[in-house]
Amino acid sequence: MEIEEVASLIPLAKRGAIEERIYLTSGEFAQELGTSQQTANRRLQMLEERGFIERTGSPRRQQVILTEKGAAKMKDLFFTLYNIFSKPENEITIRGRLITGMGEGKYYISQQGYRNQFIQKLGFSLYPGTFNLKLDDNNLARFNAAIEKLTFIPIEGFKTEDRSFGAVKAYKAKIGNKIDGAIIIPYRTHHDENIVEIVAPTYLRKALAVNEGDAVDVTIYG
Repeated sequence: MEIEEVASLIPLAKRGAIEERIYLTSGEFAQELGTSQQTANRRLQMLEERGFIERTGSPRRQQVILTEKGAAKMKDLFFTLYNIFSKPENEITIRGRLITGMGEGKYYISQQGYRNQFIQKLGFSLYPGTFNLKLDDNNLARFNAAIEKLTFIPIEGFKTEDRSFGAVKAYKAKIGNKIDGAIIIPYRTHHDENIVEIVAPTYLRKALAVNEGDAVDVTIYG
């Protein structure tokens, strides 16, 4: 069960197992979980089998570290709780009409250097493609006036063997009053100023049941 996974990972993360291997006995783990030693052993075995931790040594003197999957699970928990308890001080809702982009979004978003940062910093994995809205003059003016006042999340640029990829500003957003995602503003872009690029963990056209030219509301906050 996911609840057992999270409840078992938290004490390991608190001990520092996200960053390095920690020494841990099953008795110590049982005490932190408030369970029997037998149950603690089963929990460790479960975490290992599901790929959340790596273990070396014996139960009496073992070393434990969270895997990349385990660390991601903890980050997911953090962002879930953050989004529940934090209330944005500033927000703006704009309306744009859905248009088909130039096809570049899928290529850029598929890059692991971007995908990893979105998982770590925004708490979701990107659907491979952007959702593009064209703003009229009124919505563009409101967007430009508000965007600099909102807090953005920096997505750093990176290099691969073939080329360099530029940095991006990401602003948390709710699309269609329904789906959490982000507006992204590359420092270098080929889009016109009135085109807004949106990313989300799902295929937005299908999730929102919208087609080319339909109006979509987006609330941006930070």
